[in-house]
Amino acid sequence: MASLRDTVKDYQEELRDGIAWVAFWKTGRSWNAEYFHLEMGDYLYPEDRSRMEEIKQTDPAAVVVNGYYSGYLGEDMSLDELTAGVRRHYENGYSNIGEFIEVHDDRLPPELIEEARAAAHAAGLPFSEKTYRDGEEPDPYLFDGSMSMEDYALMHRMIEKERSERMEQPILSGYLSNLGKYTEGRPAGEWVSFPTTAEHLKEVFDRIGIDGKNYGELHITEYQSSIAGLAGKLTELESLDELNYLSELLKMQFDDDREKFVAAMEYGDHTRDLQDIINLAQNLDCYWLYPSVQSEEDYGRYLIEELDELELPEEAKKYFMYEEYGRDAAINDGGRFTEQGYIYNNRNTFTQWYDGRDVPEEYRVTPQPPVQEKEQADLDASADIPTAATEQPPVLPIILSSEKPADKMKEITDRLEQGILGLYESDRYADYLRTMSKFHDYSLNNTILIAMQGGNLVKGYKQWEKEFERHVKPGEKAIKILAPSPFTVKKQVEKIDPDTQKPVFDKDGKPVTEEKEIKIPAFRVVSVFDISQTEGKELPALTYELTGNVEQYKDFFAALEKTSPFAMGFEALSGGVKGRCNYEEKRIIINEGMDELQNIKTAIHEIAHATLHDTALAIPERPDRRTREVQAESVAYAVCQHYGLDTSDYSFGYIAGWSSGKELAELKGSLETIRSTAAKLIDTIDGHFAEIQKAQDKEQTTEQAQPAQEAAKQPEAEAAAPELPEETAPVQEKEAQPEQAAPAAPYYPINEAAAKRAKDMNSFSDYKQGSATAEYRHYVDEAVQLAERQKQRVDPMYHEKIDSLLDTYARKLAANMNKGYEIDARVPSILIAGGSNFPTRKKEKQNAARDSNYREWQDIQGLLDKIRSTGMGGISADDPQAVQKLEKKLENLEKSQETMKAVNAYYRKHKTLDGCPHLPPEELEKLKADMASSWHLEDKPFATWALSNNSAEIRRVKDRIKSLSQQKEIGFVDWEFDGGKVEANTEANRLQIFFEDKPDEATREALKSNGFRWSPKVGAWQRQLTSNAYYAADYVKAIAPLTGEKPTELQRAHIRAQKVAAQEQPTQEQPEQEAPQDKDTFSIYQIKGGDETRDLRFEPYDRLTATGHRVDAKNYTLVYSAELTPGTSLEDIYTRFNIDHPKDFKGHSLSVSDVVVLHQNGQDTAHYVDSFGYKEVPEFFKEQEKALIPDDLETGETIKTPRGTFYVTAMSREQMEAAGYGLHHQSDDGKYLIMGNGTRAFAIFAEQPENYLKAAEQTTEQNYNMIDGQINNTPTVAELEAKVKAGETISLVDLAEAVKADKERGKAAKTEKKLSIRAQLRADKEKTVQKKATKSKNHELEV
Repeated sequence: MASLRDTVKDYQEELRDGIAWVAFWKTGRSWNAEYFHLEMGDYLYPEDRSRMEEIKQTDPAAVVVNGYYSGYLGEDMSLDELTAGVRRHYENGYSNIGEFIEVHDDRLPPELIEEARAAAHAAGLPFSEKTYRDGEEPDPYLFDGSMSMEDYALMHRMIEKERSERMEQPILSGYLSNLGKYTEGRPAGEWVSFPTTAEHLKEVFDRIGIDGKNYGELHITEYQSSIAGLAGKLTELESLDELNYLSELLKMQFDDDREKFVAAMEYGDHTRDLQDIINLAQNLDCYWLYPSVQSEEDYGRYLIEELDELELPEEAKKYFMYEEYGRDAAINDGGRFTEQGYIYNNRNTFTQWYDGRDVPEEYRVTPQPPVQEKEQADLDASADIPTAATEQPPVLPIILSSEKPADKMKEITDRLEQGILGLYESDRYADYLRTMSKFHDYSLNNTILIAMQGGNLVKGYKQWEKEFERHVKPGEKAIKILAPSPFTVKKQVEKIDPDTQKPVFDKDGKPVTEEKEIKIPAFRVVSVFDISQTEGKELPALTYELTGNVEQYKDFFAALEKTSPFAMGFEALSGGVKGRCNYEEKRIIINEGMDELQNIKTAIHEIAHATLHDTALAIPERPDRRTREVQAESVAYAVCQHYGLDTSDYSFGYIAGWSSGKELAELKGSLETIRSTAAKLIDTIDGHFAEIQKAQDKEQTTEQAQPAQEAAKQPEAEAAAPELPEETAPVQEKEAQPEQAAPAAPYYPINEAAAKRAKDMNSFSDYKQGSATAEYRHYVDEAVQLAERQKQRVDPMYHEKIDSLLDTYARKLAANMNKGYEIDARVPSILIAGGSNFPTRKKEKQNAARDSNYREWQDIQGLLDKIRSTGMGGISADDPQAVQKLEKKLENLEKSQETMKAVNAYYRKHKTLDGCPHLPPEELEKLKADMASSWHLEDKPFATWALSNNSAEIRRVKDRIKSLSQQKEIGFVDWEFDGGKVEANTEANRLQIFFEDKPDEATREALKSNGFRWSPKVGAWQRQLTSNAYYAADYVKAIAPLTGEKPTELQRAHIRAQKVAAQEQPTQEQPEQEAPQDKDTFSIYQIKGGDETRDLRFEPYDRLTATGHRVDAKNYTLVYSAELTPGTSLEDIYTRFNIDHPKDFKGHSLSVSDVVVLHQNGQDTAHYVDSFGYKEVPEFFKEQEKALIPDDLETGETIKTPRGTFYVTAMSREQMEAAGYGLHHQSDDGKYLIMGNGTRAFAIFAEQPENYLKAAEQTTEQNYNMIDGQINNTPTVAELEAKVKAGETISLVDLAEAVKADKERGKAAKTEKKLSIRAQLRADKEKTVQKKATKSKNHELEV
């Protein structure tokens, strides 16, 4: 029997916090309680209502209370107070359970339920007694008893009927049009619903006139679909078979799949084309859709409350930011909220069921027209276009009257304003506006079609004659564009109420239809001609192309490049664009093929854009497009005027074209900006131009510098005219030499037939025979000119390499162009073939092949950069003459060094450069000017840094010559691996890998990631032959040598063998090596790199020996050796190699674990660098005995211990320790010791009989890592006395054994010699080290 207090005690938290309603009732004299929760609308759940009805029947006086809503209860009450409050409610009838059910029951009265049931049945609808609210819908496949079986069956009949009706509705409809009849002005088309049949489609073709003979081009002008968003994804050139395939797939979808498909369409990751959508319809399992989640807050609540991603206390949920949490989760998912709910890709495998090639046979419906023979196109032969360029006249300078810079700039801008105003008033401007107004503003699609066919300004045949007094040239082929040709059709559509804008329904609930005329957009193909295809009266123009050459153009343009805040370069730009400033990529692009004056003007125009209008600049308000163009062109005009370059023919018209009117608001409002920007650019350009000139003069001075000794021997007249490099030789000498014939260009054949086929497949105009070859030869001729200019700049030793690069360029360019023609001829343009059954998939493959071929073309153009850089940069190790070139470079550097020293010495002695015999007079004048400049700080002609830099370069070149020479003498090693071999090809300077079979993908990736590249020419993977190549080979496991060594180890062994062989040569060949043997020397050895010596590095000597290691010479490498001067100590060596390293010392600072070997008086001593001072290590010179291997001495026996089963080896304990094994544990019988090295373990025979009691003791202690080596199972006398005092009984036998054991312990203690404190500390330290090592090994073995 439960009292009320005990019952309230169990529910006191619910009562105090008010988090639930608690029912209290009595059964007999016992109290009962149960808590309930309400729905969001404060209604009882059906099951809770049923439970309360049961409680009411048990005890009609039951009450339902809540600490928050009910009186006499509260959160601050004690248990007794709560008990009293519940009792008061019960005894006074407050909060009676019957009243509670009535207030919180959402059921309708029975009479209303029956009335509603009758109304539903009268309307032929099923009836459910369950109340649904807040958009809640019943589950048709769950019978919950809320409706009768008859109503449940009726509901399912209605569901099936609705589904059948929907299945009969067309999923997709398209309006099929006869494109040929559209172009004739006789539109013909018909709506077709998908899925359809081949027979029905054949009837449609017959009705609209698609017969495959006179009319074969089909085109779908409009789509309609019951699936939202589908029609907008389809184009007018879709395949009918694919449309039918998709419709059949969609027809088979259930409701849930249809909703998910619509949501996935809006998600959009697989809707690129119709092939993608077909695959999407078959991969809906790759998406998760949550229909109830419509917003970020919904998603947050779903994750927290439904999926329990976070465990939140109830009181915290009302403060939780569900919207932010849902937004972050949606971002992480990559999901999207759609009308169908929240959808995201669950990363399941998306299967390509349809590859875009062959539609399954059962879905094909397109009738196949009879095959026609392709008409033979007419051929028009034309002569090659002459490519000879006419020489441009030089630009005539203009004259300014002002002298001050500010006045000059004002004069320039005033002249600019006057010139533009004059242009506005001229007949030229009026003619231009009148002419341009006659050209039509075409749509984007037609603009693209015109550009694809090479057009710009186009008009019809008659319009050129009538409006512009020009006529089309004979034989010109028209440019095809699309002209609107809409038509109307009658169609039954749903009637829309004009007031509500909703469909009108009849009495049966079906939509009312009406016949309406619908305008169908259609187009026909028309012919136009470009201005380049016409001749006659010239059209007026606002701007004229600038022509002419600029004096010192190359240096001036280089100064502009340094002035520009963006990188500058030349590229081919289309559409008449002269230049472009890309703010995002920080690049300026200038159109190729323009004259020098146009290049200079355009470059300054784009620099002004980059300076004034960069989007990254922090400017209050960026000017509009008109103002930006006016400012840039005005700055370009002003700067060019300053340098005497007249650009008014172009600039006046350009600024007038961009200005908004004759008031020149953009120009007048920007005059101050234009003047200041132009002045800054002029100052910057002048500075860079002067630097370029100075650098050229200085380079010439360095090249012309002669050693002081040679200059002193030469006559004074000869010293004044030193020998100049070939490229700077006097003009008279060049003119005197016989003129050499132009070099023959290395032409390769071009496939004219393939070029013609490509032209026919992609253009309406005829192919001009020989034009492909002419284009190819034009490229090669430009490369030849580039090569010749480079030859004039570099040493003749580079000429052969330049010729080789030129030939490679010509050969690869021909192959690339021929391949491009072959690709272009694969699939015709859609304008040529038409839209009917256009091979979309083949076109995609063609575009991919074009992209690949274009990337190859870009690589080929990179050969031109190689030609430009040949002989200009460093000397490659690949060059067979690398050593000779380096020696020549070294000779020039040493001459320059001597000259600079001699000039500085002359200046120190005479305090002037006048009369200096070491430089020609013109070089002396330049040097004087340099010394007078502000940037020259030191009081001598050649600064200290110049001498230091040149000296460092001399040392670097010497080191490189030495390295290359040694590399050539010592050579490289070859090796074989499983499945191939590796050869060091010294002639090609390549490490080459030859595989017997094609390596697998993992091996190929490893080769690529380590710098190896496939060479089809030699059939091998290769990289440059250096020591780094061997380091890279270490990481390619597939080419590991058969010997088991690494490639670097093979190469080191080879180098050592070569050095040993060189040392063993007869002494007469190397007399200089005998001398050091009699001298005192010191050598530094440091531990080799690699994992095998990792544990030896930086270890103090005592710790090294404690772990079983020794100072072994095979673990060290010699890093430095030098003569030992008298009085030098080991500490002196340590200090020097930590503070002041010699320049030729290549190791790390002297540290613990290094070894210093002293050779004094013919004796060698080795000294180990310890934590404090040095430790002499004579074992450094001892040869280590060959270590025994436990496997070789196995006896064939095995023993078992609690730790496992172990093989027995015949080695002794000392031999095992020498081999790196330590004691792990002992067998239970004490006959065997288990020795381990951290990874393996063996059993050896115990050398002496073991005490079995000790063995048992150790076995117990080792399981707890408490081995102390003592037998301490026998209690001491003191321990037995303690037991007696505690009231325990002991035997006399135990006492006798204890006395005996105590005596033995006392004897052992007396026999031990008392150690000094220092010795005890050292022993404790060694014991700690040994325990740590043993513990580490034990741990590794157990793991």
